[in-house]
Amino acid sequence: MVRGKSVNFSTRAINLLFGTPSINTPSELQEFLEDHPPLDTIRELICRDDPQWTLSRLNELIHFSRTKLTVATDHWLRFVSTRLLPTTHTSKVMKERAMMIFAIPTDVTFDIDRFLHRSIWKSAIGGLTIGLYHPSLITALCAQAGLERQSGDELLQPDLMISADRRLAGQARAHIRPNYPPDEPTEPSPANMGNE
Repeated sequence: MVRGKSVNFSTRAINLLFGTPSINTPSELQEFLEDHPPLDTIRELICRDDPQWTLSRLNELIHFSRTKLTVATDHWLRFVSTRLLPTTHTSKVMKERAMMIFAIPTDVTFDIDRFLHRSIWKSAIGGLTIGLYHPSLITALCAQAGLERQSGDELLQPDLMISADRRLAGQARAHIRPNYPPDEPTEPSPANMGNE
């Protein structure tokens, strides 16, 4: 309940909002993350050259510098870091993000609604330290339930790394009047007639 209204944060509601299909193999991504290809294979696809991994005390790979990513995978990192696994910085590529970046162009199927639902749930119960994940999605689901912004609500500006939001862009276009050219062609000005 939000302000006396029931807001549906289910995976189905997220799918309906984004217009994405439900995937019948919800564990495929989790299986991929647990039993992924060798990190050398992942590195060869997403990096320009060999990254120097920072190791944990137990000699496990933790992260590498973002500067080693190819241009395309750098864009995927921005998408993953703003939409799927939110973070306050992207200068380091964590192992989980590297695997997610590898999964996207190699067509590992995963149910984005389930992933986002789990992420929102984890942040809501306090398991995360950087605040509530996916505030724009939560706001859109609240609006879909009929909740309107109130004068005291804080409006945060979205992260501009990736600003394309298919749904919100479509709504914005609905409020813009198109500027059509006149019905009759205009004659070129004498200055533009040049040497004919």
